[in-house]
Amino acid sequence: MRRLPAVLLLTSALLALTACGSSNDAAPTEAAPQADAQGRIRLSAAQTANLGIQRTPAVAADSVPVTGLPAEVTVPLASSAQVTMPYAGVVTRVLVDEGETVRRGQPMLRVQSRELVAVQADYARARAESGLAAQQAQRDALLQREGLIPAARAQESRARAQVASASLQQAGASLAQLRPSGGAAGEFELLAPQAGRVVHRQVAPGQALEALAAAFTLASDDRLDLEFAVPVELATQLRVGQPVALPGGATASVAAVGGDADAGAQSLRVRAQLAAGSGLLPGQQLDVTLQLPAPAGAVAVPVGALLQDGDGHLLFVLEGDAWRGLPVRLLGGDGRHAIVTGEGLSAGLPVASAGANLLKTLTAAE
Repeated sequence: MRRLPAVLLLTSALLALTACGSSNDAAPTEAAPQADAQGRIRLSAAQTANLGIQRTPAVAADSVPVTGLPAEVTVPLASSAQVTMPYAGVVTRVLVDEGETVRRGQPMLRVQSRELVAVQADYARARAESGLAAQQAQRDALLQREGLIPAARAQESRARAQVASASLQQAGASLAQLRPSGGAAGEFELLAPQAGRVVHRQVAPGQALEALAAAFTLASDDRLDLEFAVPVELATQLRVGQPVALPGGATASVAAVGGDADAGAQSLRVRAQLAAGSGLLPGQQLDVTLQLPAPAGAVAVPVGALLQDGDGHLLFVLEGDAWRGLPVRLLGGDGRHAIVTGEGLSAGLPVASAGANLLKTLTAAE
């Protein structure tokens, strides 16, 4: 004879005591509930109440939350700019800090650079050579019109003048992002390439920097993005515009989905645009919830209604006056509700939101 689980024995005892009542004139004792051949369990109202079984209707689900995705707040690519060092040097003074707003051309950093001394000498030489070449080209053009020199010589002078002018422009372009500080030779001020807000400072006084080293990150506006990764198996469900929920009620929407998977983590990178007024800061890290579209027939049920059943999950649904265990597929959830699908499961169908374990125990005893 098979031994009954302890939970079933306690359940049967509770039902028996309840059925006896407190009066000798009470109705005959109700039989302990048993599952029929189809695995259905019928309970009286008194048995349902004393077992603590509660029912809640399943609700149609329009989305499946994917929770616990680690995300980082970033500055949008289109509105950010890196301010880099044009020449190697040592920082002598930092003129702006994180959070400050700068205008285009405003000094941000003061740097002492030996390399700049050589560049300034090259620029002076290029300017002198360009001036001389231009004057020679003008003289040769006049002489050629008077027939004193051949046209080939005038053309050669014009070509030399053009080369010298191009060299001067190149030398000048390398100095456009800075201006002499007026102090020691080789000291310059690094200028902001655009108006915006300083979101990151990567330099400090006394720091030695190589040419092209990043000094600041600027954001042209207050827009912010979120970057996070999702499992690669969700790739076919990702769409631009899908909502993303953040702690505290802030929201975002998917703006771009990566085109290739991370080979190690087997994930896809997703970028979402934060709604205005989120109160978040670049570099801030948090967990977010991505809302994916729910398939047809998906419903939301209380988390307490879902039972583990081997490798799958089980719900108890009320069909007429009988409870029946229904295998379901778990799609996702948010800690309060689970999103599931199952054959015969539909919105409005009552499910056991409390006491489902007792129903499973009664079914397993048969």
